Order: sequence, then C-alpha cells, then structure tokens
Amino acid sequence: MHATVTRLWPGRLRLTGSSALALSTVGTNLVRIVSTMILTRLLAPDVYGVVGMIMSIFFMVNMLTDIGLQAYVVRHPRSDEPHFLDSVFTIHAIRGVGLAGISMLLAWPLSLILDKPQLFAPLLVSSLLFVIDGQVSLHQFKALRDGKVPRFTLVDFGTNLTQTATAILFAFFLRNVWAIVASMLIGSLVRTWSTYALFPGGRHRFRYDRIVSADLWRFSRVVAMSSALTLVIGQVDKLALGRVLPLSQFGIYVLASSLAAAPTVFAYNYATTIVYPAVAAASRQEAPVADAYYSCWRRFFYLYAFAAGGLIGVADLLVRFLYDPRYEPVAFYLSILGVSTALTMVNRGMENVQVAMGRPRIGVEMNLVRLVWLVGGGALALVRADPLIFVLTMGLVELPAYLFGVWRLAENHIIRWPRELSLFATILAGVAVGGTASYVGRILFPNL
Repeated sequence: MHATVTRLWPGRLRLTGSSALALSTVGTNLVRIVSTMILTRLLAPDVYGVVGMIMSIFFMVNMLTDIGLQAYVVRHPRSDEPHFLDSVFTIHAIRGVGLAGISMLLAWPLSLILDKPQLFAPLLVSSLLFVIDGQVSLHQFKALRDGKVPRFTLVDFGTNLTQTATAILFAFFLRNVWAIVASMLIGSLVRTWSTYALFPGGRHRFRYDRIVSADLWRFSRVVAMSSALTLVIGQVDKLALGRVLPLSQFGIYVLASSLAAAPTVFAYNYATTIVYPAVAAASRQEAPVADAYYSCWRRFFYLYAFAAGGLIGVADLLVRFLYDPRYEPVAFYLSILGVSTALTMVNRGMENVQVAMGRPRIGVEMNLVRLVWLVGGGALALVRADPLIFVLTMGLVELPAYLFGVWRLAENHIIRWPRELSLFATILAGVAVGGTASYVGRILFPNL
C-alpha cells in the first residue's frame, strides 16, 4: 500500500503543480522575449546597467532581513486564523517601510562608492517598491499550502505582463531609465491588488501579537545564515563587475545574467513543489528515497536540461535575433552563464532531498562550496586583472556544488549513476542542437 502511494504521489503532483509551473515559466519567458526585443531598441545599454545595480541592491537589502515569510505561513498550524495572519502581515508591512528607508539612505553613498552618479535618483524612487510589496495579502500563502499552485502562478504571470506592457509604453516616450522604474512600481501595485482579488480572505488589519512575533523571530534565525550566503553568491558578480566595468558594458552583462536566470525560476519551483513533497512522503513511509527522487526525473526535468543546454548552444543566434547590434556581446556572457543554469535543476533537487530526509544543513554546506569557488576565482581575477576570469567562475559555480551534492547522495546510497549520466547526455544534446541551429541560422540569415 505504501509503495503504491509513493509511485502515484509524484505523478499526481505533476498533473497539478508542475504543469502550472511549466506554463507560467513558458508564458513569462515569452513575455520577456517580446519585452527585450522592443526595449533594447528603445533603451541604451547603460539603462540596463542602472537597473541591474538597483535590483542587486534591493536583493541584498531584502536577503539580509529575510524572515522566510512564505515558508513560515505555509507550515504554521495557525495559518487559517485571521488574527495570526494579521499579526504576521503587520510585521511584514513594518519591514517593508523599514527596507524602503534603508534603501533611500543608501542611495547617495552607494552612487559614490560605485562611482555611478546616475544611480542616485532612480534608486531613491524605486525604494517605494518595498512599501508596496509590504501590503500583499498573506492569504496567497495559505492557498499555496492547500495546493492552489495555478492561482499562485497567475499572480506572477499577471505582474510580469503588466510590468512589460507599461515598460514598453513608457520607454516609447521617455527613452531612459525612468520607464523601467515606473513599470516596476506599477507592476508591484498590480501584484498587491491581485493577491486580494484572487485569494479570498479580505483585507488584513494591523495587529501586534508578541507571541507570534517571538515565534517568527525564532523561525527566521534558521533562515538567516542560508539567506546571507545566497545573497553573497547571487550578487557578488554584479557588485564586483559593476565597480570595474563601464556602465554600458555592465548593462550587457546584466542582460546576459537575466537571460541565463530566466529558466531557473522553474527549477527552484520544481524542486520545492515536486521533488520535496515526493521525497518527504517516501521518508515518512520508510520507502526507498532513491525511487521517490528519481521518479521525479521525468518529462519536465529532462526538458529543462535539454532547453538549458540548447540555450548555451543557441546563444549567438538568440541574441542576434532579440537585440540590435549594440548588444552582440551578450551572447558570449550568456553561453558561459548558461552552464550554471543547466545544473540548477539537479542541484536544487539534491538539496531538497537532503532537507526532506531531515538534513537541513545541506543548503548551507552547498552554499559554502559555491562561496569557496567564487573566492578562489575572484582572487585569480584580481591577480590577473581580468574580469573575464570572474565571469567564467560565475558560469561554473554550480559544478563544484553538483559534485558535493552527488558525494552527499552517494554517502546515503541514493545516487544512481546511469540517471546522472543521462542528465549530462541530455544537456550536451541540447548544446549540440542549439549550436547547430545557431550555425544554420547565421547562414540563412546573414544580416541578423
């Protein structure tokens, strides 16, 4: 009986969760493609440099104060109680105001430190995003706990669609960074509104509860270390390169980084909503964890690996098709950063396997491996005075993490080498197909 439940569990999840995630990812990336095709013809590369710096700063500020809000609400037994949700909402709203104030105070000194005076005013105004995001409804997380993944993904897709449409409209008239800033603020307003429109429960009230606050603080301390390491790993490239590269060239790197990161949203969501529940169920039922884990390696898993490999191979043709000639260097960066994109799915899956088995330290351990790799590559880049070495380090950062994760799985007799080899064969097949498409495309369309 237990074995039957284990075999059916991943499949049932795929019919609901993974299909919604796949459709949302495809839709979002189609919107992104249309957006980049139009915006890169309306805006100069230095605009992307400024926006890239703003988003890196926001990511840092957010991660340094991360309280694991979604995970806390989803797992908490009181998440159906209005009083509990109101108390957590109050903390989240106050945090949003605080983060906005911090970002505004940092705007001037950071523009001086980074030697980018163009950063000051856009960063100051964009800080209002924290205030708006602090007003979202927490009923969306309760719905996610109940398995309403399609509705949850609709919020993200609607926000991205709105932000893209407004960015194009404003860019047509303004032709500067304020088009992107305005679209981000409008997108955030739409996200906040949609969380109330799509998830029943009504508006929250401001309410302070000392017991809830103390419990959330205890929970957030567990999240803090992993978030801090994720912050360093995820943003060190933009901080380092943003200081040494001209603004226009940094904008080229930001675009490549954005394209490489686009598919990883699906990888993160797949690991948390598909792999984790399947392995957790097997662990509770004392069924073979390896069977549960590798049963998740089906259609969407291999499609991701193939598509990520294809992105590496087709980078040159893709960039020529999407952007005007000013952005041709994006292809070189994208082909390098795509290596980590291809390995993200399996690495996040391995992390969730260990966590589901009661080994939550694996996330910190794998992040430490990534950090050591980045420090070594950064030191070499500094000694050689060559930013390209650091770009290569970033592109390969998931490789040592993968080797460490495989070692951990092998220690627990979970690894299946034929399946691991099939993953790399799929990625290489994608590279070959993408490279062939790029070669043929350049012959058929020499003017691209």
